[in-house]
Amino acid sequence: MTDNITQQMEVASLLPDRYYMILNSSDEDSFSMTAYDTTGGSTLDIEEIPAGMVALNGLIELLENDFDRVWDAGMARLSFISVAQALKFEAEEEEGRIDKILERENNILKVDFGRKQ
Repeated sequence: MTDNITQQMEVASLLPDRYYMILNSSDEDSFSMTAYDTTGGSTLDIEEIPAGMVALNGLIELLENDFDRVWDAGMARLSFISVAQALKFEAEEEEGRIDKILERENNILKVDFGRKQ
């Protein structure tokens, strides 16, 4: 029952005209994925496929069929961000350039909604 309520709350929080991919950690080594299309497009016009739809389906395809590649790319990105943040403290003369790299590379927003219900 709780999973159904959680899913209903998740769906209710989605904004229109967007593509969503939601990843939920099950434990340290696994996660679940849910994808949502709130664009309202009911038919697929092969001549005018929205870029967001193509990207979402590409991500789903990679997660389902080439997970090792996704994992390796994610680890490489996290390593880069970690090194760039360390360099920021060591190289003050290049701080502006490194800030720009971090702004571009670290575009995941972390939001704290308080304790879990």
